[in-house]
Amino acid sequence: MPIATYGLTGGIASGKSLAVTYFGALGVPTCDTDQFARDVIAPGTPGERALRDAIGDMYFNAEGLNRARLRAALFQDPDLKHIVESIVHPRVRDAVQTWLTTPKPAAPYQIVCSPLLLETASRDSQGVIVVDLPESLQIARGIERDGTSAEEIQRIMTTQRDRASRLAKADFILDNSGTRDDLHKQVVRLHQTLKDCA
Repeated sequence: MPIATYGLTGGIASGKSLAVTYFGALGVPTCDTDQFARDVIAPGTPGERALRDAIGDMYFNAEGLNRARLRAALFQDPDLKHIVESIVHPRVRDAVQTWLTTPKPAAPYQIVCSPLLLETASRDSQGVIVVDLPESLQIARGIERDGTSAEEIQRIMTTQRDRASRLAKADFILDNSGTRDDLHKQVVRLHQTLKDCA
């Protein structure tokens, strides 16, 4: 019998990856679509070759895709954004589907982490976990983490679901406005709840 799947999401710099790390440490199988998005266009992959053919060498350097340059261009060019998504998103979906159908050690549930969960895959999960924090703190942590400007973080936030609509879709909420230890304790409590639901 397939194990239950829960989706985990949140805005930029909300703490999604940290929450997933904590779940993983509890023995929960997890996957992160952001990591899959990097993997499918890693140097030497068919995805990288398809992307390079489609958008040109100007967005690549010796290490592979110049993500900062491409990200800046995507905000200015909707057609470029569509091209990139048409190459990356199907490959990510295939990677997630492969992960979901791969046998795993006995576990009561598994987690798929995705910033686009509510737009794409929430219907395939038994519940939605939202990592939440005030937008002002989200911006401050994004600046600290990425070394970028408040304006850049805010610009990215405008492309994502707003906080209210994420919370409206949540079955479970992890409040990440406190310390890492606070978040960890919430993950442990939610883990017990989800185990009991299995």
